[in-house]
Amino acid sequence: MILPPALRPGDVVRVVAPASPFDPEAFERGLEVLSARLGLRPRMRGDVKARWRYLAGDDARRAEEWREAVADPEATAIFCVRGGYGAMRILPAIDPAPLLARPKLFVGFSDVTVIHALLNRAGLATVHGPVITQLGRAPDDAVAHLARVLAGDAARAGAWEAPGPGAGLAGTATIRPGRASGPILGGSLTLLAHLCGTPYAPRLDGAILLLEDVDEKPYELDRYLTQLRLSGALDGVAGIAVGQLPKCDTPNLPGAVVVRDAVRALGVPAIEGIPVGHEDANFAVPLGARGTLVAPEPGEEGPPRLLFDAWTGRARGAA
Repeated sequence: MILPPALRPGDVVRVVAPASPFDPEAFERGLEVLSARLGLRPRMRGDVKARWRYLAGDDARRAEEWREAVADPEATAIFCVRGGYGAMRILPAIDPAPLLARPKLFVGFSDVTVIHALLNRAGLATVHGPVITQLGRAPDDAVAHLARVLAGDAARAGAWEAPGPGAGLAGTATIRPGRASGPILGGSLTLLAHLCGTPYAPRLDGAILLLEDVDEKPYELDRYLTQLRLSGALDGVAGIAVGQLPKCDTPNLPGAVVVRDAVRALGVPAIEGIPVGHEDANFAVPLGARGTLVAPEPGEEGPPRLLFDAWTGRARGAA
């Protein structure tokens, strides 16, 4: 797996809209965080705010925007403006080869889970993290964590410690105790299910699977997990880390209960409650890079946690 170079203050980064159109005010607030707090220099096409039906411009516009971002010789990263819907439509136009030859960090989540899957499958590590329109609402600790992930300068956590910013994330509970190591893959449960039967579906054998979603009823979460299981996509998965599931409850049944039951039945180490997903506090996770999932037994020291093994100590210029 290729780990793209870490970012430095002053780096040029491309901003792309591969999915849905977006709120201009949220976009401007996010750009301010990107420049003022992260020290990066955003660059984008003049038509980034285009709209066509429920998309940020037609497929041709969004595909060309992607190719221009990849080809930009000064840019060190590509940030997505928003998820929503539409990234799947341009997957055939995304050639991973240029990014494997000259790697850039790719950052986003939600609908762009499908782009993560394509790039991770090709051999490039990426960052599941806030989109630009979410950055303006992100709390300070989530922005600080993102900065450390982008810079690759986090220190490794001790054996029983909660990981510090950029080194990993703590969860709230163990679903099934144990420990697992492998590449961290995944993202939106809905999109992972929709990739079944396509050439872009991630290979999860030996992986730590990250799952999160929003605004899906409990039976829909059950449907997606059942689809993944019946398709064989979950065969050989090493461990599972469940993130946020906002707006996934009904009056009589929380969505987390359905996910917890399905995950526990897989018989692998699993944790829940890591702060990743569609809430404002969406903490970044490197995808494709090797990590370790620790799901403590009752009485064992330390919190449930997902550690970013391959990502720490990667700052440019570090010894």
